[in-house]
Parts: sequence; structure tokens; C-alpha cells
Amino acid sequence: MSPIKYDSISLSILWSRLLAIVDEAGTTLQRTSFSTVTRESNDFAVVLMDEQGRSIAQSSTSVPSFLGVLPMLTKALLSDYFPIDTWQEGDCIITNDPWLCAGHKPDIGLVSPIFRNQKLIGFIGTIAHSPDMGGSLWGAGARDLYEEGLMIPPTKLYDAGKPNTMLFNIIEANVRAARQTIGDIKAQLAANEQGIRSLKRLMDENNMADIMVLSEQIIEASEKAMREAIAKAPDGVYNYQYEADGDGLGEFVHINCTVTIANDEISVDYTGSSGPHYLAINAVMNYVYAYTAYPIKCTFSPDVPNNEGAFRPIKVSAPKGSLLNAQKPVPLGGRNITGNILHAPVFGALAQAVPLQVQADCGSACWCIVLNGQKDIVTKKGIEKTDFVEYFFLNGGYAARPNQDGVNVLSFPTNVANVPIEILERDAPIMVTEKSLRPDTGGLGKYRGGLGQTFSFKMVGKEPINLSILTEKTKTFPHGILGGENGAGGSMEIRPHRFIPPKGLTKLHPNEEIILNLPGGGGYGLKTERDAKFSERDKILGYCKR
Repeated sequence: MSPIKYDSISLSILWSRLLAIVDEAGTTLQRTSFSTVTRESNDFAVVLMDEQGRSIAQSSTSVPSFLGVLPMLTKALLSDYFPIDTWQEGDCIITNDPWLCAGHKPDIGLVSPIFRNQKLIGFIGTIAHSPDMGGSLWGAGARDLYEEGLMIPPTKLYDAGKPNTMLFNIIEANVRAARQTIGDIKAQLAANEQGIRSLKRLMDENNMADIMVLSEQIIEASEKAMREAIAKAPDGVYNYQYEADGDGLGEFVHINCTVTIANDEISVDYTGSSGPHYLAINAVMNYVYAYTAYPIKCTFSPDVPNNEGAFRPIKVSAPKGSLLNAQKPVPLGGRNITGNILHAPVFGALAQAVPLQVQADCGSACWCIVLNGQKDIVTKKGIEKTDFVEYFFLNGGYAARPNQDGVNVLSFPTNVANVPIEILERDAPIMVTEKSLRPDTGGLGKYRGGLGQTFSFKMVGKEPINLSILTEKTKTFPHGILGGENGAGGSMEIRPHRFIPPKGLTKLHPNEEIILNLPGGGGYGLKTERDAKFSERDKILGYCKR
């Protein structure tokens, strides 16, 4: 039987084992997935939860957009769809409902129950970005929610181990690159099953009947650490105003962020922010919570692993129907561009309270490119055409921090990775023509922002392909902080010259070349306080020529 309470050493060991279990499950997901968006870019998360749906451990390779989302989903499933006494061993629930899951339809959530001795003791869930969900190509181009493809309400993908063949057939019939999409869903299932096996092995080794005692202690320890850290900050109300590109053509969006610190709790209110946008850059509340809570956790309790306890002291609100609390039927596909900028106003507000614990604005919401068309493959029947959907993500300069320069071309707040050029050129009819650092793009300050990059590629296929593009900070700039200067903005062009939208859908024709110049990170502190040896080093490395 489980002990009444674990001592500190046992708790630390078991906590570490749980983290290893979700990381192992994450590795299973990566290695069995079919798409580059999961396999190479790490756009997924694995979360272990107790029988109440509270998160205990989250995979270390997880994008912040999934922070707390799987527990929210699991609690909703228990409350509104599948009461706890209706689950069976071998069940697996699937949904991509943006308001239950991760904010747009390509993110698919799978939740599986964990049974021990015929008793439900917990849940494990995965979220991964699917290659496609039908509708218009993923991005900001859809005019409403319904153009964004298939919506799967909470449904049993497996019922007591038996697959829902009809649902698999419906998905396969409605998506591009069906082999990749179905393959990734099955990879998520494999990750859940791996996590369940590993947890049972851990419980066998430690003679544990359930995980509730362990869960309570982990959640309690995390909450205590977060509350103690927040309590050290001065109470007050701190506001920050932030402008973002919007459509990149003149219809900007405004973020009004008010942070209130009261004793050991912190709340963030976005009242006064923009209303819904006509492009698919609207964000639902669970997604906004994730990307607001993440910079707060980075500020106050960065070293404690993510779980339910760490987020109990954090409250987030936004007016219903606004850009940051989107309601049906507004489109949501490119919501990541909006979520990825929220760290800047949150850090900007917190800088007034804890200036030595925050950083400046990073050089990009992650720029996203999706390519779709047909390519020839060799089959037993000979050469046949098949659909392809290829994603790749580009990042600008990481922001300057209180004690060091920003890193060049580093992803933040999302941590999706780039797709290796060799794989990209193999899977899509393009040739990368340049990937280089952009000098003089990091904002100056006591510490300089990281440099942005230039990335260009040429279409080498014989037929036009579809292109979805999401850029940010081509009309605005990454903010410096506490006297630091802004980073340089970004730009893009296509040769031969023609108009392409900064956010949206277009065609890429043979021999056309796209040049993408990504922003640098904002600077921290006054540039008059910069150590001369750092400035000299920058000139030697070619980072600063001005």
C-alpha cells in the first residue's frame, strides 16, 4: 500500500521518475510520428494526471501553448462528457475542439484512463499539431471557424481497446496527407500506452496502490514554491500597452495588460484589448491562459516542473468575444501569432515590480510557413502522386535579459524547433538559398537583444503549390525594456516581385523565391551602461556594424 506521506527524498525520487515517464512517452510520440511538425519541430506535449484530472507531470519537451490545457480538457471530459464511472480500460477520447483543447483545430488531444486492479487511478494525455484537418490550409486565411476544417467533438477513438473505425474513416476522408495525419494520431496513442506501462512498472516497484498521495504532495510543493516567490514581489497594479501587426497591412491589434500582485497571488486582466479580428489570429481563453501563465512562471518559479500546483495562484481574464477570449464562429487557425506575443506585455508590466526577473520582447512570434501540393512517390504500382503538407517554423532573436545578451535566432516563448534543411528540401519542392544572421537587428542596451535571421527559399517544382504564411513584427518592433532599445522589425519579399500577404494564403509558382527577414530581440537596460568589451566583441563577430 502507498505510505501516508512520502519523505522529502522519496518524493524527489518519485517526482523525477514521473517526469522521466512523460519524457519517455514524448520520445515515443516523436519517433513514431509521421509528420515533421511533430517529429522535428516538437510541437506536442504529454501530461500525466491524477483521477481528478489534475496535472502531476508534463514532458520537458512541450510547447507552452499546451501548459495546463490537457488538465482543462480532462476535467471538462469528466464533468460534461464522460463521468468517471463510465471509463473503461483501453478507452481513448479524442477531440480537437479549440475551446476544450489547444485553441485551434490542428491541435488534437487524446486522453486515456489508467487502471490498476480494475480501479481508475489517473489519466495520461497527449496533444500534437496534426499535419492537416481539412478546410483551408492551416494559417490565418480562413474567414470563419467552419472554413478551418473538421471539428471532432469529444468522442471515443478507442472503446475498451476497440478502434472507432468509422471515425478513423471520417478523418481520413477529410484531410490532406491522410497517411501523415492518421499516423500521427496513432503515434499519440502509442505515447499514451507507453506512459501507462511505465507508470504501472513504477507502481509495482514501489508497492503503490494509487497515485493520489504522491499527486497531492507534488501539487502542494509546487503551489507552495510559486506562492512564496510571488509573495516576495511588491503588491500593486502594473499596466503595459502593446501594439502588434494584426493583418500586417494596417489593421493593428492592441493588447492592454494589467497585472495585479496581491500577497501570494497574481492576476492578469486584458480588458481594453482589441476585439475580434477578421483574420484567423483570434485566441481562445485556455490558450491565452497558457501563454500568460508561462512568462509568470518563468519570472517567479522557473525551476519547479510544471503541474497543477504551480498555476493555482495565477488568474487570467479577458472580455468575452475579444481577440483574447474568442467565441464562435471567429476563425482561430493562426492564434499562435497572438499567443506568442503575450510574454512581452506580461514582462513589461512585471518589470515595474521585479525588474531583475524579466526579459525584453523577443524577436518574433514564431513565423510559420506551410507548403501544400502534390509530389511523385514510388509505389508497388509505379510512380504515383500524393499530397504533401510540410510545416517549418522560423524564429527571430531572443530577448536580452538582466544579466546577459539575448541569443541569436532562438525560439521563445514557444520552443518549437526548426526542420533541418535537408529534410525540408526532401519533402517539399523547394531549395533553401540562404540562412544567415542579420547584423544590427538586436536592440541595444546594457545587454543586447539576439540577432534575427534571413531565410530564403526557391520553388523548384514544376507546378504551383499552396503557401500559408504567418509573420509578425513587420510593421511593429520587438520592445526593449528598462531603457533598452527596440529590436529591428522584420520584412519579406518575393522575387520576381508581386504582393503576398504577411498573414494568409497564396500560391507559390515555379522559380519564385521568398526572402524572409526576421526581427531581432529587444535590448535590456541603458546602452550607456554596456561593457565596452561586449561592444567590441560584437563588432569582431559582425553582429553590430553601426
